Amino acid sequence: MSRLSKQLAIAGTALLIGAALLPVLIYFAGVSLLGPYEGASLPHTYHSIFDGLGRGSIASWTIILGPYLLFLLFRALGAWWRAGS
Repeated sequence: MSRLSKQLAIAGTALLIGAALLPVLIYFAGVSLLGPYEGASLPHTYHSIFDGLGRGSIASWTIILGPYLLFLLFRALGAWWRAGS
């Protein structure tokens, strides 16, 4: 597997996690910590996040891109650590 295809696979997986899994985790964390609240549902959470993407919401973009940005941060920290050794 080439480096480019490996990076594309990691990016695709991270974006899939951000788009599919994080909204579920956010919803259930909110319900478990704050309790059920009126008008809240899992589909509404997805709708809110994807609607925010279209409006340029930083929070929505952070949710979707967060896993990949976290991967890039760990990779940069690893490179920095190796460069200092």
